[in-house]
Amino acid sequence: MPTFPSLTIERVVAGGWGLSRSDSMVTFVRGGLPDEVVTVALGDRHRHYQFATIDEILVTSPHRIPAPCSVYDECGGCQFQHAHYEAQLQYKQRVLKESFSRIGHIEQVTFNDPVPSPFPYEYRRRVRFRVFQQHGTFHLGFVRERSHHPVKGVGCLLVSKPMKGVIEDIEGRLAGQRRLPAFLSHVEIRSSDAFGTHQILCTVSRASPNQARELLDLFAEIPAVIGCVLTSSSATTSQRRFVRRVVRGEPHLFERFQDMVIRVSDRSFMQANWPVYAMVFQTLADWLNVEDRQMRVLELYAGVGCMGLGLAKNGALVTEVEENPYAAADAKKSASQNHIGRYRMRTAKVEDFLETVAPDEYDVIVMDPPRTGLSRRCIESLGRIRPPRMLYLSCDASSLARDLNRLCATQYHIRLVQAFDMFPQTAHIETLVELVRV
Repeated sequence: MPTFPSLTIERVVAGGWGLSRSDSMVTFVRGGLPDEVVTVALGDRHRHYQFATIDEILVTSPHRIPAPCSVYDECGGCQFQHAHYEAQLQYKQRVLKESFSRIGHIEQVTFNDPVPSPFPYEYRRRVRFRVFQQHGTFHLGFVRERSHHPVKGVGCLLVSKPMKGVIEDIEGRLAGQRRLPAFLSHVEIRSSDAFGTHQILCTVSRASPNQARELLDLFAEIPAVIGCVLTSSSATTSQRRFVRRVVRGEPHLFERFQDMVIRVSDRSFMQANWPVYAMVFQTLADWLNVEDRQMRVLELYAGVGCMGLGLAKNGALVTEVEENPYAAADAKKSASQNHIGRYRMRTAKVEDFLETVAPDEYDVIVMDPPRTGLSRRCIESLGRIRPPRMLYLSCDASSLARDLNRLCATQYHIRLVQAFDMFPQTAHIETLVELVRV
């Protein structure tokens, strides 16, 4: 692999890469920290930029620490284990500000200091492993960054303590098999801190009923596992001899959120860092101050309904919209079990529902779209409805900045920006933005 003369890292950019400039070439250095001088081994090269890994550090940042994970240099899951946690927050805030400026063309915005995670490690309550075979033995793992090469992942330091025993048990049972009844591509483990229970979700390419039963038998009687669900990812499962989904035990978990008990089914999205998600809600509720008046709230992309249910419990009149029927059913069940009134869930595509909303029908719109952000159709509807306030929660700085640029063009002003470190040790950042109608 070719080497390159010494480079000085200017700053950390999206994805956790250290950026260096040399003539007309930009080099993205994995693991580089600001003000470090490094020599690198070059990787993929393009016309005006290239990727590289560190060969030797000539000048070391005071924020650099030894990465505690034994496979950190191989695994693509984390990007910041080599930096002090306080520095990680600074890097992520700078990337967020740069996205607002460069992509959103948004200046003079108030950025609050990022909210740290109470657990820099051992915070994940949901983790998805790839199943691979190495030297005749099955393992749970992840993949190298920008590749499909597997890396063993059972010792992952981000996984919560209660899950570790379950993961090790699954790995041990897989390692004892010379072959599996069906091709098992992924295993996801979910954990409820509040109730100490776990769920195993298996993804296979396809399986007959007998193969599905044999595979689920492999994970039987793991302590505290209340349910195991097998799902086929193959389009051919419509054929009668293959199964689409098989459930052994309970198909859902329960978790506490604020003072509510929330149901999350296997086909619903589940949060990975519940303590930080609770902090997001508390900030959102403080900004809205729903206890002072009977506020009409519309929440888009509601998932299992945590945010809207919490606002309704605090006194708001809440309508939630969620396209996933299983998540919507979870939200309705949680509303009933927690005796929450002044709440309704609508199972619909967000773009379709917004077309039925009249201007001034709601006092505030809360939205937490997928990583890709809002569609143009959604932006256009929001521009027509023009609620007095909107709160936008995003897990992707780039799509957030793009959407804020479009929303501000419809005469909105950004009042506050608050980042939350939902995923410590990684380059990801969760951001809550309040927009006020001009």
